[in-house]
Amino acid sequence: MSDTLNWDVNCLALDLGTNTGYATNANGFRAGTWELATAAQTKARRVDRLDRRCDPRIRYFYDKLKARDEGINFDLVVFEDVQFQSYTMQCQLWSSYRAAMWLAFPRAHFECVPVSTLKKFATGHGGAIKEMMANALTRQHPNALWAGLDDNAVDAVWLWLWAKRNFGRLKPVDIKKLRDTL
Repeated sequence: MSDTLNWDVNCLALDLGTNTGYATNANGFRAGTWELATAAQTKARRVDRLDRRCDPRIRYFYDKLKARDEGINFDLVVFEDVQFQSYTMQCQLWSSYRAAMWLAFPRAHFECVPVSTLKKFATGHGGAIKEMMANALTRQHPNALWAGLDDNAVDAVWLWLWAKRNFGRLKPVDIKKLRDTL
């Protein structure tokens, strides 16, 4: 299993949302979830219309990204590409999350993975539910690291594994060349 988590490319995988899952191999493999706001905090911010003017989740997310950086130059940042939204505010929130990533890591190459592609990669089924994703991770990659991870972190681990599968032959210098050609 340890070979699965080794990779020369410093990769950060993110499952974006109010509870953002992350997985990274920079300075040792780690995965978890950042709670950017509780339900009560989100509701209180709506009352003051801070969710529309300057959503604090975005500032907190940016601060988390910069703290996670710890002087690391991420070669690759991969995130789940949610291609649907229910309302305008949701679209604006997702756009703001992406902007925070781009500002935090201006020299990284970014890749987004459609939700159904990630689910199919993980389970073989493009419509997999959260439990199927978690079970597939434990079954395909047995490791004590996965114990206690919520569905956001599980998705982030799958994003990281997808990135390694699709970019695994590349070295950091190759990813920098790819980034610079776009």
